[in-house]
Amino acid sequence: MTRTSTSITPEEFENTFERCPHCGTYAVQITDSHHCNSQFTSNLTDAERDQRIAADPYPSDETVAIVDQFVGDAFAYHELDADDDPHCTLQTDNPLAYCTRTEAQDDQYAPCQLCQRLRQKREADR
Repeated sequence: MTRTSTSITPEEFENTFERCPHCGTYAVQITDSHHCNSQFTSNLTDAERDQRIAADPYPSDETVAIVDQFVGDAFAYHELDADDDPHCTLQTDNPLAYCTRTEAQDDQYAPCQLCQRLRQKREADR
């Protein structure tokens, strides 16, 4: 039996994998299969954060969750499901604080990209 070698295109790679902003590890998108000890720090520049905030398609008055910890360490707000749990499998010992999307953005939190992808997938499946 002969195997045909196929290579993945850059577009296929981008649509399949994501790179952890904390440690650089690549993981399959949407599975939330990678966890690192990031201490919830951000490598985003101000311009990247502003771009993600501007691209958020959801209502500004919707409730989102942030990890209730020292301001300098937190950077993302999380989409909530019907039970007010984050769409992603956020792992933290800190409690969650709830606020509007606008309040989170005003405090320079950017949307959790995994939460948004999972929300979009769930809404598309309905």
